[in-house]
Amino acid sequence: MSVLIVVPVYGDLPSVLECLDALVTTVDLATHRILLVNDCGPDVDAIEKALLERIDGVAGVRYERNPENLGFVGTCNRAVTELDDTDADVLLMNSDAVPTPGFLDEMLAVLDADPRHGVVTARSNNATIASLPFRLTDPKRERTFDRTREVHDALLPYLPRWYEPPVAMGFCFLTRRDLILRFGLFDEVFSPGYGEENDYCLRLGEAGFVSTMANRALVFHEGSKSFVGARRNTLRTAHQRELDRRYPYYGAAVQSFLRHSVAPADRFADLVVPVGPQRIVLDLRAGVALPAALDAFLAAFPASDWSREILVDDVAAVSTSGAAVPADVRVAADAHDDDLVAVTVLLAERVTPRSLVRAHRRSLHLVAVSGDGVPDPSLSHTTDEDPTAVTPSPWTDAAFVSRSRDATPVLRQHAAATVVDGDWAAAAAALRSALDSPLADRIAALDARWRDLALVDAAIDDGGPESGAEVERLRAELRDLRASRTFRTGEAVARLVPKLPGRKR
Repeated sequence: MSVLIVVPVYGDLPSVLECLDALVTTVDLATHRILLVNDCGPDVDAIEKALLERIDGVAGVRYERNPENLGFVGTCNRAVTELDDTDADVLLMNSDAVPTPGFLDEMLAVLDADPRHGVVTARSNNATIASLPFRLTDPKRERTFDRTREVHDALLPYLPRWYEPPVAMGFCFLTRRDLILRFGLFDEVFSPGYGEENDYCLRLGEAGFVSTMANRALVFHEGSKSFVGARRNTLRTAHQRELDRRYPYYGAAVQSFLRHSVAPADRFADLVVPVGPQRIVLDLRAGVALPAALDAFLAAFPASDWSREILVDDVAAVSTSGAAVPADVRVAADAHDDDLVAVTVLLAERVTPRSLVRAHRRSLHLVAVSGDGVPDPSLSHTTDEDPTAVTPSPWTDAAFVSRSRDATPVLRQHAAATVVDGDWAAAAAALRSALDSPLADRIAALDARWRDLALVDAAIDDGGPESGAEVERLRAELRDLRASRTFRTGEAVARLVPKLPGRKR
């Protein structure tokens, strides 16, 4: 099947020419065609002259000019309904995109892999959830073409051929001609642009078709050149409001995709293919004072090799605790799931299902500390201040019991290293060995951890305290579901998750 590649053109001639040159060299123009549509920007005549000169004598490339400025939405609609009456499938490409060899063949293969596939997008350096790496260890660092290519080349064997996100990205957007004829293309409500491709994908989704992301197709993207400044923000806000009105589930669907449907190697791409200093976090949030192990941690992981952090229950209390925390060590009370770190160190006897899952979501590697100095619980004990006052035993707390039973063995099973008998040096050496192991081994270990924690991750709610007995019962049922071949896991999980403590109903 041939493809009509539509490139709306407004301004930024150098980017347009780079896009055109890349298309001409990567696309088989004996089979497919390129349609350049000039949307009458400020430099309309200069752009027209340059494009006509560039495509002179190039078969398979056609140029058209709008009678007036129609915006991105209007230009795309005109291109596929007025300027082309063939049955070719349609690829919409931003004029600041730079395709790489083989991208179109791969996108077509994904489109044809299943009749439910309605839209295909590519991976990129700058395409929201299709960006690679998506999560950055340093949010201030840009995704350059070279960095994205490096990560893409390294991870290609470890990613599924495609994902099925709620929507596809409009910078490189392949769809079936028959779906355009059936559902129309872009809704003019979203003129001149922003959100139109999401609306199209969600309309198709409600009719049973799937948006896909072709992980083997790579198209670079400069981004955000058509709309700038206040106008850009105004359009985005207004059109996002309309999307939310039409599809109230849209935001939650995107978050669910990012949390549960992306391969572990993809989630941790910026760490699996490392760049810059690696961060290590010691999690001391367990309602206990700063342990003596803090000094051992700092000695085992020096500032010359690591960017170091500690998580505590009360940041203000650290300064009055007497603990010697070097100036280079960041101290915080919480960390976002998407704030990725190379390593999180957890106190094995104090880890909970929630703290384990939170560390699992943000850490490439886990380290377990056994024998962390926390006193063994007893049936009851008195305080030093008042010998007659009795402190309830932690063993009377069902949540404490269930946490210990569930989380500690899982942490120990998947820890890249374990501190035993205070031997931090041995653990540091084991961790370094894991970090330096072959890429395939690192990803295999990550995949194994992800499989074992997937359902617990889905079940854990970050809001509200855990009820130990209920969590224990539900977790046992979840484990049984994983082992059973007679249940449809997805339906069963959907039934169980709303029952967890703290879950909104």
